[in-house]
Amino acid sequence: MHPKQLEAVFALESKKRYEYLIKKVADAEEVYVILDQEECYVTCGSEKEVIIPVWPEREFAEELIQREWKDCKAHPLHLDDFADLLDELTEENYLVAGFPNRELNASVVSPEDMIAHLHEELKKYR
Repeated sequence: MHPKQLEAVFALESKKRYEYLIKKVADAEEVYVILDQEECYVTCGSEKEVIIPVWPEREFAEELIQREWKDCKAHPLHLDDFADLLDELTEENYLVAGFPNRELNASVVSPEDMIAHLHEELKKYR
C-alpha cells in the first residue's frame, strides 16, 4: 500500500473508516487482528468493557503494532473464521473496534452489529 493511501485512510473519521472496513472485509473476505506473544488477541478498553480491534488490511494493523503493541503480530482471519470469532465475542459480551486509527479512535460496535453490517455488504456481491 502506498504511504499516501495509508495516511489518507487513517485520516478519515471513525464512521468512514468503519464503512471502509466493512467494504474491504466483504470484498477480500479477510480481516486483520493483532496477536500477542501467547497468540491471544490484543484488546483495548477496560476490565468492564473488553474490545477487540480489527483492521481491513495488514498495513493498518502493522502501523498500530509499531506504535502500541510491540512484540505482537498482525494476523489475518478468513471471513468464516472471523464470523466464528464474532460469535465467541458475543458470548463473552466483548465489543469490536472497527478500524482504530493511530490514536485508537474507532467505531465500537457489538459483534452482532458487525455481523449484520457484513451480511448487508455481502449481499452486494451475490
